[in-house]
Amino acid sequence: MRLVSKLTTIRLLTALALLCAGPALAQDFAAGMTAHLDKRYGESRRVFGSLADAGNVRAQFMMGTIFEQGLGVHKDLSAAARWYRAAADGGNASAQYNLGVFYQFGKGVGKDSAVAAKLLRQAAEQGHGRAQNNLSTFYFTGVGVPQDLVEAWKWLTLSADRLKGQARELVLGNRRVIEGKLKPEELADAKRRVAAWRKKRAG
Repeated sequence: MRLVSKLTTIRLLTALALLCAGPALAQDFAAGMTAHLDKRYGESRRVFGSLADAGNVRAQFMMGTIFEQGLGVHKDLSAAARWYRAAADGGNASAQYNLGVFYQFGKGVGKDSAVAAKLLRQAAEQGHGRAQNNLSTFYFTGVGVPQDLVEAWKWLTLSADRLKGQARELVLGNRRVIEGKLKPEELADAKRRVAAWRKKRAG
């Protein structure tokens, strides 16, 4: 009975610590963002670095941007890739997109189109518009994935839902080019895929 009681007490204390830490971590991240936006990069790096080391996914993403852009530190694409990897593994769509671009062009990592396509798809499935646009190029060219114009049309259509202005116009222009290469039944299939994706996201 004493063992059970002790285990129960530990669990309660752990749960209480997590509940108390949540707001504190959020406040720390907000303080880091304030410093970052004020271009106090040394301070923001210290805040984000501490949170990132503790496993905070958003802070890991911010550390990636700091090293990618050289904000208060020497630009280090390898370090940026490591932080993006940590955040991508934690499900951060922006980190998945950025790391996908790194693999697409060989920035800070070895160039690998298949890995790039996988990461971009992870971000695209979360509704990341730029990732959806990039992924469509992979399917259009057959680089990193089997060529699939229907899938390329699908991702361009979904990307157009997210992007605005000139970026959206470019997406729609590319979609018209692909649409001109599709047979009527292929276009119908592409539209069904779009509808299925939207329904899945809405659910």
